[in-house]
Amino acid sequence: MAVEDERRFGEDTGIPWGAKALIVLVAVVTLLAVWLVPSEKEEQPPALPEMAAPPQTDQAIPLPPDEAEGKEILRAGDRARAVIAGLRADNANANPNPEKVFGHAEQLQSENHLDDAYLLYRFAARQGHAQAALFLGSQADPAFYTSEISILPMPDLGQAYKWYRVAADAGNEEAVTRLQSLREQVEQSAAEGDESARRLMLQWR
Repeated sequence: MAVEDERRFGEDTGIPWGAKALIVLVAVVTLLAVWLVPSEKEEQPPALPEMAAPPQTDQAIPLPPDEAEGKEILRAGDRARAVIAGLRADNANANPNPEKVFGHAEQLQSENHLDDAYLLYRFAARQGHAQAALFLGSQADPAFYTSEISILPMPDLGQAYKWYRVAADAGNEEAVTRLQSLREQVEQSAAEGDESARRLMLQWR
């Protein structure tokens, strides 16, 4: 009876029973494939919660003050040039009095402004100031040299001779005595093969 019904159903629809069974099987397989195969669209990770923005302040945080603000930045030699310019202005633009220049040099030397003091000593010595020339010779003389009072990196026999000679020619007796002692040092250095000492001996007078 069931077989006759199935045959009758196939005959009523016009589609053989075997073909219907194949269609049903294909439909079932297709549904399984769609269900098992993952979707090509990747899952997006959940969005992170937005961080709260820092609170806005109406007044900016004050920065530390600049230590150099409002202060004059002086380079080596600026003080000496200012002294000479001031003395010239007081003397109708003529060369300043060497004694006054020497006094300023002594003050700057005591304040440890060695570069500025050296320039003023040189200025005064070139104007014939014996004491300034003696001091410059002492800065270069190995017997008196010290880095605490001299801008020279090391003793210099030639510089010592030069300024002692200026001081001696200006009548400074101490410079004459130091020249004698310096000559002994130069002669010894020349005998030991010091070329600079030998050249200095050639110009000694």
